Amino acid sequence: MLVGLLTACRDTAVETEMVPPDATELHQTAAFRATEDAARTETALPTQTVTPISSWTPEPTIDRTRSSIQTPTSESACNQAAAGHPFDVTIPDDTILAPGESFSKTWRLENVGTCAWSRVYTVIYFSGNSLNAYQTQPLADEVAPGQAIDVTVDMVAPTKTGVYQSNWMLSDPEGNLFGIGPNGDAPFWVRIEVSDAVTSTPTITPTVTTTPIVYQEGSVTLANGDQFDLDAGALNPGVGATVDLAFTYGGDPQYLLEVTNGAVWAVFGEAAPGFGDCNSAELTGNAIGFETVPTGTYICYQTSGALTGRLMIDSSSGETLVLDYLTWSIP
Repeated sequence: MLVGLLTACRDTAVETEMVPPDATELHQTAAFRATEDAARTETALPTQTVTPISSWTPEPTIDRTRSSIQTPTSESACNQAAAGHPFDVTIPDDTILAPGESFSKTWRLENVGTCAWSRVYTVIYFSGNSLNAYQTQPLADEVAPGQAIDVTVDMVAPTKTGVYQSNWMLSDPEGNLFGIGPNGDAPFWVRIEVSDAVTSTPTITPTVTTTPIVYQEGSVTLANGDQFDLDAGALNPGVGATVDLAFTYGGDPQYLLEVTNGAVWAVFGEAAPGFGDCNSAELTGNAIGFETVPTGTYICYQTSGALTGRLMIDSSSGETLVLDYLTWSIP
């Protein structure tokens, strides 16, 4: 009996053997817990808001614009002005005035457009320093195409010493701005120097202000019968265009250059002339002819559009003649 009881007790006390999980079960359990943890802890990240530190407010400016510079054409614009003769009737550039001194600036402007300027047209302050002038003033009289008018604006010199420039333009009744220059889009101006050394108003002698810029520059090859427009830099521009010179080959003399439509010129020499040289040269409408091409010779000219320039006889090849040209304008 004792042996039987011991055997029964040993069978019920046998330990249950634990079987360890294999690698696949471990991987599945780890993936499940990672997914569960992410679902419990995942929250939306806040959107970052950028707060500006400071802001900048631009200074108010006069909102006046003009059309962009266009390629010159042979067609005349409706509204276009040109510098008269003299241009600065009073107060030429760099006139010295006393602080706070009152003065009247007068420009002479020519109507070179196709439209008449009525009294509704105005002279208007464009940029620079207004010099305490009324910024919009009507024209004193009507100006037909081809006529000139003296435009006067009353101004006051600033109280601080220095150099000041005031730029002005013309405006039609619709508010379209125009001015001088080959394209009619350049302002005219007054430039003064304010100095404490001035004790009385100086006597002003009218002069023509000339600050040239290169307007047209290039080279052209002319054949017999060719015509050229120096204002537009156009070879044989066609019917209705205003050309400045014509070339003929094979006559007497063999090479012949002639100016047309009121253009004038004169032979200058072998040294390249500047604007001042050509502007002060005595120009005529005489033809220029030669049997042998004088390579390197310069010719000063004034175009049919009253622009100053220079030609250089570059070379020839048979019946052709090569010219280099440069035309200046006053902005």
